[in-house]
Amino acid sequence: MKVTVNGTISKDALKVILETQKAKSQIIDEFCKENKITSFYYKDSELEYIVEGKPNKPKIEVRTND
Repeated sequence: MKVTVNGTISKDALKVILETQKAKSQIIDEFCKENKITSFYYKDSELEYIVEGKPNKPKIEVRTND
């Protein structure tokens, strides 16, 4: 997660900002997991977040006619 803050802020304000961004990143992670998205990029005025995961290996079933 990359968070950019311009200027000086208090510790309490920073804590609130980071908790909000943590909630956003959890929502993005859950959405990507549910929809099997392996690469996702999100950016707004406060948060830049990249999801990169390993693609799911397809299950292969082999049948033989004996």
